[in-house]
Amino acid sequence: MYGEKQGFTHGDRDPNTMLTVADSVFIPTRSAELVGVAVVPGAETADDVVYLHLKLKGFIRPDTAAVRSLVAALEAANSLPFGDKRTQYVWISLLPPAMAAHAAELVSDDQEAWPTVVDAFVLTPTQFEKDVFWRVRGLFEEQDGAPANEVHLIDRGTNERVHPDRYRRDYPLMEAKRYLVTIQTHSPEAHGVNMQAGSTIAMTSEDDDQALLKLASDPLQIVPNQVASKRFSISTDSAIDTRFTGIHLETQVPDHTSTYPPGSECSLTFSICKDRWRLLFGIILVLLATGITGYIAGAKPDGWTSAVLAVSAALFLAIAGWLLSRQFKIGK
Repeated sequence: MYGEKQGFTHGDRDPNTMLTVADSVFIPTRSAELVGVAVVPGAETADDVVYLHLKLKGFIRPDTAAVRSLVAALEAANSLPFGDKRTQYVWISLLPPAMAAHAAELVSDDQEAWPTVVDAFVLTPTQFEKDVFWRVRGLFEEQDGAPANEVHLIDRGTNERVHPDRYRRDYPLMEAKRYLVTIQTHSPEAHGVNMQAGSTIAMTSEDDDQALLKLASDPLQIVPNQVASKRFSISTDSAIDTRFTGIHLETQVPDHTSTYPPGSECSLTFSICKDRWRLLFGIILVLLATGITGYIAGAKPDGWTSAVLAVSAALFLAIAGWLLSRQFKIGK
């Protein structure tokens, strides 16, 4: 849930008093499953660092009656943000006992409620009322220029729970294929007057040392209230291990001078590997070529036989090179 004092704007100082129903705005965003908790002890108990591992679920509709009751109950319990000056940015409160019967109403896996959350941030209004809002709806293989098979996130095998730098969920992608990122934009009615013309979404690569990502140079033009796609492709090389890279999506607004972002941004991480059948047959052909070369060197067959075997070995290596890297490399 997000909260701010009414009239709060970018750059204002933090409040000196607790947020209340009378003087503040409260907007629920999403519910989440608490996967794990880790505590890094400090010199004093009040200085401990707590890591909460959350798995995001759906969006909460701001007009849910239980939300208003929850905020009122938290205020009565003196449990809203900025009541304790030692906590300035994030506030964690337990569900008041009076709300126990309504707990199910505060949990959602509704992915279609996102526009209602944007409406609340813009129309209430809040410090984000002039921001550009969009979100990634999914990632798909491209077939005939259109989204086909959806790619789903998978957990990385080396993940450590509640460790912010050692937990990743990646989209598994295959070399030599093309993909589409689908992006949904939303602009509440009358919001357009606050959105600067020419706003775009830029896509840049992250941690792509092998230059596997082929991205279009032109940004995606933002058209309010539509679902658009941005294309990229995966190149290939001779490496056979899985590589990890990703993209960053960021709102760009002409002549933006504020130190605050003008709108949404996010990063997606990829695990990139070869098709298994290409990898398997490529390795088999390399082994065959190696075996033939060894036989020629050891058995020393007659001229024609040796020539035929040498040509076969070269062809096997060339085909293996194409299977593994999509490039013919004869004589290298």
